[in-house]
Amino acid sequence: MPATPARIGFILEPYRRAVAENATVESQYGALARKSEDPAESFFDAVADAQAMADERLTLLSAARRRFTVQATGTDEALALTYSGTLPVVRYTDTERDIDRAMLVGEIAVDLGRGSAAFNVWG
Repeated sequence: MPATPARIGFILEPYRRAVAENATVESQYGALARKSEDPAESFFDAVADAQAMADERLTLLSAARRRFTVQATGTDEALALTYSGTLPVVRYTDTERDIDRAMLVGEIAVDLGRGSAAFNVWG
């Protein structure tokens, strides 16, 4: 890419400004939402790339997500998961908390001595 005056000026800017916000995230997180004029450091050289990342983060934060640790009797469930080339996804149902949705498995702990397994699920 040629070093034109416009390109040099763009490169010398210390940051790229990108903003993604909506009322759902602001109501869910309130004062925890970032309301600072200070830029967050990133490694994007194009505003479009920074904006795409900000939009992805907003989508991630917009949905109500929770994390649970599930104890399983036996190790069959843990050993049956296929996670080669993909993230393991499970269906988590909890009638007391009114939850019935697909969740990602973030951690699997198998205790062969006790014959049990624990899953850390998020979604």
